[in-house]
Amino acid sequence: MYANNRFKRTDVFSSILTTGVLYFANQDTGKHSMSIHLVSFVGHLAFFLTAISFVVKDIVALRILAIFSSFAAILYNYFHPMGSPDWLPLSWCFVFALINIWRVCQFYTEKYKVSLSDIELEMLDTSFSNFNPVEFAKLIRASHWENVGINTTLTTEKEIPQKLYFVQNGSILVTRDNKEIARTSDGTFIGEMSFINNSCASATTTTLTPTKLVVWDRLALNKLLSRNPTLSILLKHSISVDLTKKITEQPDPR
Repeated sequence: MYANNRFKRTDVFSSILTTGVLYFANQDTGKHSMSIHLVSFVGHLAFFLTAISFVVKDIVALRILAIFSSFAAILYNYFHPMGSPDWLPLSWCFVFALINIWRVCQFYTEKYKVSLSDIELEMLDTSFSNFNPVEFAKLIRASHWENVGINTTLTTEKEIPQKLYFVQNGSILVTRDNKEIARTSDGTFIGEMSFINNSCASATTTTLTPTKLVVWDRLALNKLLSRNPTLSILLKHSISVDLTKKITEQPDPR
């Protein structure tokens, strides 16, 4: 009786999902079937998309993948292989999908309102390339620009800096125990190790040329990052890339 009812279905999509079988009509032999296990496929797809979302770095791509994963899970739990919808996970998947849709819409709404200068766009494309425009705009809004002259001390060895610097244009001398240990220039952070470790500066940094800086007050920046964990992760990643670059560019001591 169940089989007869199944053959009478007019909703092909519902029939496929419910039975896991795709039916074809043949004029000579009548109805034939080909099992494609579509319900199981949709279930695997939901988990596969979730797994992929754990790998991607872009938060928007992650949320979009999570939305599709949620809808695949909704289909799987509605057309459940056991024969009836599993409402508990289905309901929560629907809630998760709505949350992620709201966050993606919020992101694109904010992105539409973001306005960055040419210099800031250049910074976004280079030293802050792991940021999206919205998160980068939040970081920049927490800073201010400073133009300083030659021989301006930015950090002092064995003292805790009150600011984190990013060199947009200029040249910096790095000394320890009154001895030059390095020089750095455009596209680098100053005071980053102290900021990450909440410790004293390991070296003194002094400008060698007129220098244009992006400056963050450390206390205010820490408050911002505590409210926005994603921003904290992005900034620490940019700082890590900068540190790696500085280490690899240091001359061989031999």
